[in-house]
Amino acid sequence: MTFSATEAAFEGFRVVRRHPLAIVFWALAYTVFFAAFFGLFAGPLATVMATTESLEGTQPSAQEMQALMASWSGFMVLALPLSLVLGAVLNAAVARSVLRPADKAFGYMRLGADELRVLAVSLILGILFFAATVLLFVVVGLLAGVASQANTGVGILVGVLLGLGAATVLIWLAIRLSLAVPTTFDEKRISPFASFGLTKGRVLPLLGMAVIAFIMSMLVGILAAIVALPVTMATGGLEQLVAFDGQSTAQILQTAGVGLLAWGAINAIFSSLQLAVIYAPFSAAYRDLKGLPQE
Repeated sequence: MTFSATEAAFEGFRVVRRHPLAIVFWALAYTVFFAAFFGLFAGPLATVMATTESLEGTQPSAQEMQALMASWSGFMVLALPLSLVLGAVLNAAVARSVLRPADKAFGYMRLGADELRVLAVSLILGILFFAATVLLFVVVGLLAGVASQANTGVGILVGVLLGLGAATVLIWLAIRLSLAVPTTFDEKRISPFASFGLTKGRVLPLLGMAVIAFIMSMLVGILAAIVALPVTMATGGLEQLVAFDGQSTAQILQTAGVGLLAWGAINAIFSSLQLAVIYAPFSAAYRDLKGLPQE
């Protein structure tokens, strides 16, 4: 049972090298999602973006902010279920690419029990982190408020120190639970807390692995911005929707559909690369810590 943080950190690139077509399938999945979203909501989204831009640099009223937040919330309610399903499919595909690399048909993507379990554990972890974040920072705010009653400077210092402490706790919790998805995928059972046993005593190496993977992902993102720049400059990218305020989805797609599709396709490809770079290391870490063979 050997685990090398630096070796695991570059597993995403090895996935791409072993089966480059996986990136094509993942990019197609992203593109279908983007196309469906814009096909359904391009018109209303243009209106919301135009409203947001018009409020920049001004002091919006409470009614304006409520209306804007209600519009954005409406989009999230509609988009969130689809994005969660897509995320579960792609997260399971990344885990499959590392733990079952021979099962590479359709870019490792499936829609079955594995994906449902990954979706369930992702929801559990999301709720857990949200609750932990709210609880920790409510406590930080209360303690900082009590300290500031005696002295404002002391209250600020207490708030900063406790805020850093809360962030440290959240990072520690994230690392301890970071192998929940590959564990759930491999063991075929919803195991949100089994990760604690595997990560015990290995927080710093796993944190180092995550930092390296994050830096690699940022480099991929910078490369994506450079590659997409000519298309963005030629078409306006997503920001061009502001100019179509008040038009229907059909009118927007008729005028700017090709540009939006080109922008979306480029971003889908690089989003797929980032997906591999960010998530594959954790499946590799699980494989190595469990002593599973590298197929």
